[in-house]
Amino acid sequence: MSFKTIFCVTDVNDNDDALAGAIRLCEQTNSHLSVMVIAVTPAPAIYAYGSVPDHGWATDYAAGTAKVKQRGDAVEKQLQKADISGDVCTSYIDFSHVDDMIGERASYADVTLIGTTAGNEGELRDKTIYGALFHSNKPLLISPASGIQSFDVKKVMIAWDSGLPASAAVNHALWQMKNAEEVNIVMVDPVASAAVNGGEPGADMAQYLARHGLNINVTQLASGGQSVAEALKQHAIDMNADLIVMGGYGHSHLRQMIFGGVTSDFLKDTNIPVLMAH
Repeated sequence: MSFKTIFCVTDVNDNDDALAGAIRLCEQTNSHLSVMVIAVTPAPAIYAYGSVPDHGWATDYAAGTAKVKQRGDAVEKQLQKADISGDVCTSYIDFSHVDDMIGERASYADVTLIGTTAGNEGELRDKTIYGALFHSNKPLLISPASGIQSFDVKKVMIAWDSGLPASAAVNHALWQMKNAEEVNIVMVDPVASAAVNGGEPGADMAQYLARHGLNINVTQLASGGQSVAEALKQHAIDMNADLIVMGGYGHSHLRQMIFGGVTSDFLKDTNIPVLMAH
């Protein structure tokens, strides 16, 4: 098994760096690239009773529609020049529906690729990540600035906490880990508990993966005053990991995107590819 369809989202104002990285990865892995070009519609004007409407909103909307189509056509041309199969869809949509739309499209791919050079920073980028992570049953692959050259990995670090999101991430990455030389299950300040981690934290997952023929190590880290994210990142560097596998946590309150602390840290800054699932 491998990722046969990769999904990515580009804003109308994005440069082509992240898209070029996705194309290179698909060329090297013979994968299909599905691209969504997205822009947020302007808020409609609200007028007092009896006032004369300002037609500026309609003009802005028409200009935005044309801009989305222009960007979609440009992306289509890039895919045609590349030696890959691909498809492009465009969406000019209200901000409140962005995550739903992206989640629906992400469901028809094996993984959503998130580049670190995307122009849709801030709330729109959060919506992109949130939609793919929580509104589809598929994982995210977070690319470092240097890009991802291959799905072949030698050393994998699993950020394990015995939670369902982490378990989902492990299952999505299992096919990659089968070719790895070393898989390290890492837990930070784990608590031995029958209700959570068992008497020996990490042992149950290690036994499960060992039955798949993987070379497994279990490491229990003491945070030592560091945040959990800092401890995990440092260990990934120390073991020279070329993939981090972890669960993604967050919740939506009045459609405002709030990610858990560890999830947020890895989404903002990572020098190692991260496969994340919920």
